[in-house]
Amino acid sequence: MEAITKLKYNAIQLRKLPQVDLTEGTIALVGAPNVGKSSLVRHLSSGEPEVNAYPFTTRDIKMGHFFAEGRRHQLTDTPGLLLRDPALRNNMENLTMATLSFLPTSVLFVMDLTGQCGTNVSQQLGIRRELLGEFPHKEWIDVFTKSDLVFTGEGEQQKCNIEVADPEAHVAVHEIPNALRVSSATEEGLLVLKGEMIAAMVSHRRKKEAKNQD
Repeated sequence: MEAITKLKYNAIQLRKLPQVDLTEGTIALVGAPNVGKSSLVRHLSSGEPEVNAYPFTTRDIKMGHFFAEGRRHQLTDTPGLLLRDPALRNNMENLTMATLSFLPTSVLFVMDLTGQCGTNVSQQLGIRRELLGEFPHKEWIDVFTKSDLVFTGEGEQQKCNIEVADPEAHVAVHEIPNALRVSSATEEGLLVLKGEMIAAMVSHRRKKEAKNQD
């Protein structure tokens, strides 16, 4: 009951945010704290979230926008999630869950395979599995950040840099073979990611139009 009360509270807070258009599709960047979500928002949209190298830099919902096919789309930077009992989540984590529950969101799940973000790869995978189970019907994009540090080689010959990558990085690569590999530092993969974001918004719009016709 307490968890439901928290979700209702955060839903009310979401509706008070003037920059959020509840009628439009939104891409929510989700993941553990300090995995690089805020940096991606800065590169992919008009948003200017705070970027620092410590967990829970993002304390509320930061909103940016990007344009595609003559339409404005929303991109949100959400507070990081930890792998723990939902009853133990703090207000910031509950706000992220409220974003996924109450806004028309597609998920851009961000993972840091370096092991430097404070949440190891095994725990990040656990967060991902939990969200996939809770929101199985959402459009979903997986991203590995800091690819310039994590991977060596080119194309299909890319391998994890064992000097930098978390020991469990290969597990994530095996479990999520289609994850996009991007770097905010070098801008590697950002154009491809932008294309996937646009595709997700087009899919969301078509589903909405089809639903409205029923």
